[in-house]
Amino acid sequence: MKQPMHIELSSDNIEKITAHFPSKIYKSNSTLFYEGQIPISGYLVVIGSIQISKKKKFKKMLSSGSLVGFTELLNKTPSQISAEVFPNTQICFLDKSTILEVCKVVDNELSNLLQTFLVAKS
Repeated sequence: MKQPMHIELSSDNIEKITAHFPSKIYKSNSTLFYEGQIPISGYLVVIGSIQISKKKKFKKMLSSGSLVGFTELLNKTPSQISAEVFPNTQICFLDKSTILEVCKVVDNELSNLLQTFLVAKS
């Protein structure tokens, strides 16, 4: 079985994305999505960290700049991992309809960035 993928973004790319997508700061531990669930958005860690687990076993910690659930969202496939957010972590939500809308814009840096992910994850 293929290892779950996440994408690492630079601080410049984080700023571009957070300017167009909503975000939330979590005050307590919370589950973003469960293994086997099709994510409702891609999740970008803006500040803080999330814990990735598989079959209820810890796999790794992801911090600022990590994007998870993006491939599963776009391909409508169940996630092979679970993700739990820690207190004081800011998560930006990349919903599919906004991603596709932004990608329609020509000569836009964010559009080019998202299209790069679309091609790389196809």
